[in-house]
Amino acid sequence: MVYASTELPVRLRRACLKLDKELDTRLYSIGIPAILNLALPSLLVTFLNSLLAAFSGSYVVVLGIYYKLQTFLYLPANGIVQGMRPLISYNYGAGEHKRVRRLYQITLILSAAIMAAGTLGCLVASEPLMRLFTSTPETVEAGKIALRIICLGFVISAISTTSSGALEGLGKGTQSLVISLCRYIVFIMPLAWVLCRQFGPVGVWNAFWATEVLSAIVSLIVYKKSV
Repeated sequence: MVYASTELPVRLRRACLKLDKELDTRLYSIGIPAILNLALPSLLVTFLNSLLAAFSGSYVVVLGIYYKLQTFLYLPANGIVQGMRPLISYNYGAGEHKRVRRLYQITLILSAAIMAAGTLGCLVASEPLMRLFTSTPETVEAGKIALRIICLGFVISAISTTSSGALEGLGKGTQSLVISLCRYIVFIMPLAWVLCRQFGPVGVWNAFWATEVLSAIVSLIVYKKSV
């Protein structure tokens, strides 16, 4: 209705609505991996909840609290990555590969700095952070341990998030999906399953930082091969 009632400099014609196989393929090659990237964390949380529920409901609560805290930490880091994407795309298309590398480095440094602040906060103030959400002593104590272990992978996770975002900006959605699969399924699920049987819930928390280390290695390899 708005289009029909407003005079715009751009007019749509029936010819514009025809499918373009090459263009559509390129669009979906970026869009579908991006959709899956958003869906994978939910799948991971469901899996981890099923593992932790076998020990105690308190650990499920701890995981939920962690993801709430993580949201506040990753929001600014993801905002920087989102801002990097169009800049990398423009410069890559213009053949400015030196600028692309520089943008990647700056984003990585800024993201790592934010994650370092989050790591420090979890190490120093894990108990106050947990008490923002619960006053149950058992849950607070379990949460303190969880935050102090999981946060060990925060800084190195900047490599995966930055590489994944850069690859999406370069139109390489499939490569970006590979990194996300490593972070949310390929590494953490088997690690959490094995470690929780050896060390209990603590094994699940250790699976987080171990996954970030392995994913960072994969991210660097994939990024260097793709750019």
